[in-house]
Amino acid sequence: MSIVDLISKRYKWLKLKSKPSFLWIILSILCLATASAFAKQAGIATAGKGLLLIVLNPWYIAELVMLFLQACCWIMVLRRLLLSFAYPLMSFVFGINLLTAWLIFREAVHLNHVVGIVFIIGGVSILSKTAHQ
Repeated sequence: MSIVDLISKRYKWLKLKSKPSFLWIILSILCLATASAFAKQAGIATAGKGLLLIVLNPWYIAELVMLFLQACCWIMVLRRLLLSFAYPLMSFVFGINLLTAWLIFREAVHLNHVVGIVFIIGGVSILSKTAHQ
């Protein structure tokens, strides 16, 4: 029995229509987190430059492409899952962005950041669960 089957059996309100549901959520989360990293890089690359150079920057264009792909993935998620279940899962983007800031951009990450992310993800998870009880 797969993890999706177990979750579907335990939480019948999820109404999972197919196993690819979680794949679409994961792709949506990764696209949004990647878009955020591209936006940061575009900001670094265009510091002090005019609007036209910002818009034509390859990092900015890559960000827009990732946002478009995320929107497409999100539509696939919403076709399969309840919004009240799917949307809280997007809070994982905060954790991925924090990891990206630390690993790629060498930004300082403190315990407060990590605790804050844990509270956000935990709180949103509790809210989504209690909405269906």
